[in-house]
Amino acid sequence: MKNAVLALTAAVSTLCATATEYDVTRYGAKPDGATDNTAAIQKAIDDCAAKGGGRVLVPGGGKYVTYTLNLKNNVELHVDRGATLLGGEDPFKYPVFETNAVWNAERSPRFNRRAMFYTVGQTNVAITGSGTIDGNAEKFHHEEKHNNWTGYRWFRNSHTNITGRCVFFVGCRDVRLDDVLILHPAGWSTWFLDCDRVGVRGVRIEADRRFPNGDGLHFGGCRDVVVSDCIVHSQDDALILRTHQEQMKKPRPCERVVVNNCILNSYGAYAIRIGWTGDGPVRDITVNNIVSTISRAGVGFTLPPEPPAPKEYMDPPRGRGLVPPPLSERLPFYAENIHFSNMTIYGSRAPLDISIGDNQRVDYIKNISFSHCRFKSPNLPRTRFHERNNVRDWCFSDVVFEIGE
Repeated sequence: MKNAVLALTAAVSTLCATATEYDVTRYGAKPDGATDNTAAIQKAIDDCAAKGGGRVLVPGGGKYVTYTLNLKNNVELHVDRGATLLGGEDPFKYPVFETNAVWNAERSPRFNRRAMFYTVGQTNVAITGSGTIDGNAEKFHHEEKHNNWTGYRWFRNSHTNITGRCVFFVGCRDVRLDDVLILHPAGWSTWFLDCDRVGVRGVRIEADRRFPNGDGLHFGGCRDVVVSDCIVHSQDDALILRTHQEQMKKPRPCERVVVNNCILNSYGAYAIRIGWTGDGPVRDITVNNIVSTISRAGVGFTLPPEPPAPKEYMDPPRGRGLVPPPLSERLPFYAENIHFSNMTIYGSRAPLDISIGDNQRVDYIKNISFSHCRFKSPNLPRTRFHERNNVRDWCFSDVVFEIGE
């Protein structure tokens, strides 16, 4: 009887595991580095969601070429160790984001409306596993001679026909991104826009420093976010906290964010950047235990001037019929209750940069603290703002600014 019960229990456990896990290879996906597996993987995701959710497994053992994938409610996409989801090299096979009820897709920065992962308005979605998401950036860029110390420079083949975001969640709730390696994104590695309850843990990002705008962890207008134990080597900003209110249907603050135990290296920009042109509120942020040994600037509160019309500007998007939303529809920028502690940051330029454009609407930047931090750079902190911007109530405790190469 005991053996029969054990056998029955094992059979039920196996049945349950089988019922909630969908292996993409059973849908025809092939890890041969050549087959277009988009339809097979998406069918596994759709079936999983239709039956109430579960795990879609990408087993290890090779490279699965894919174009845009859309996660669905209650689906975890698990990329196993040894498996790579490789972005296909034909830019026109990545569908253009259509205007929808979740966000203002027509205002996507750099006029780019393509992504490798594009998940819109879903709940309880996740990408997990120790595998790799490879943006295949080299296929979307080319090399030209340039008057710099290397004698050349890489340029995009196109601003629009490119996967400008590798992993993009917009208007989603209960989102997880765990353990994966995001390799060589063709643009931003991640973008979380207007999402609630986001967890990012153990993620590794390796952006190729040759290719422009390779941001790391990019949060716009998100709430209740926890980031921990990540290693970021970005070409552009490593960690971005802002509101992106032009892209949101209803502007809301970026708030209640905790970032802990991370390496945030940037080959060409900020280790940590807060704000951008036309942004709204950012508040209640804690950043702790951070090391950045490579950055152009350490920590930045940065709002460049509003670009003049009708000149085309890429971020925020101007030109091509796009103008700023009316001021009555936009929140003024403010930043408050932002606390940095236990950080070691090296910068090739400024260790701390507070730079506010003359025509930016800023209510205040207040209650900002730094404790137990070490900055090293060739220059002093840089500050460019007006009295009307109300930059006040900053506290520095056990903070060292070392000026040196």
